[in-house]
Amino acid sequence: MVSGKYSALSGAVARLQSMDNISANLANVSTTGYKRSDMSFESILRGAQQIKQANGINYTRVKGNFTDFSNGPINKTGSPLDVAMGGPGFFKVQGPNGILYTRDGHFTLDSEGRLLTSAHQPVLDNSNTPITIPGTDTNIVSISSIGVVSVIAPGGSQTDVGTLGIVTVDDPLKLKNEGNTSYSLQTGAQEVPIDQPDVIQGGLEISNVNMVKEMADMITNQRTYETYNNVLKSYSAIDAEQDNLGTLSS
Repeated sequence: MVSGKYSALSGAVARLQSMDNISANLANVSTTGYKRSDMSFESILRGAQQIKQANGINYTRVKGNFTDFSNGPINKTGSPLDVAMGGPGFFKVQGPNGILYTRDGHFTLDSEGRLLTSAHQPVLDNSNTPITIPGTDTNIVSISSIGVVSVIAPGGSQTDVGTLGIVTVDDPLKLKNEGNTSYSLQTGAQEVPIDQPDVIQGGLEISNVNMVKEMADMITNQRTYETYNNVLKSYSAIDAEQDNLGTLSS
């Protein structure tokens, strides 16, 4: 009886964790550059161990979290400092402890003309140097399809000030979420430069969260959780009856 109770409990806990994950996705449905998080589950006991030692009863746990890096839709904004990518890749930015990678191209400028992300991280060029754009009060900022950042003077002369550092990663599973839609590269993974990125000026990539799917998954997990909870209540009722029987027999 105890084994069945803890099996139901493990299933209920796993479903609560899944609902927390879905809630985080839904909370970021409008976040620029956000990539949805997903979870996988596994059985703790397998094969002969489950059949012989646990009488067929199993236990569930979360196997791991992983990020879905598929592209999200692009929203046209018209702002010259808003940048999206039509294909794979990440913008390189300077984090507090090293280089980070993001798809959030909602850039701004500080008082010194440094190009920053919405999280105030300096945007890096292809040599890992922060990009500075001078004279934006009079000049027009232009960002080409391959990421070359230029300023165009009122007279029409154009000056290149840097090229956005855009790379892919050979193993996206080794990207660690650092918050603010930024990721760090873990040991064993390497960045891979992109020679011909598809950079879109005046647009932003919105979240790749599908609200309808997430809501459907939330309902499914909620119902499964309720089923496990009812099983736990049934075990509690049976335990109470056993205690009563034990008292009468004495």
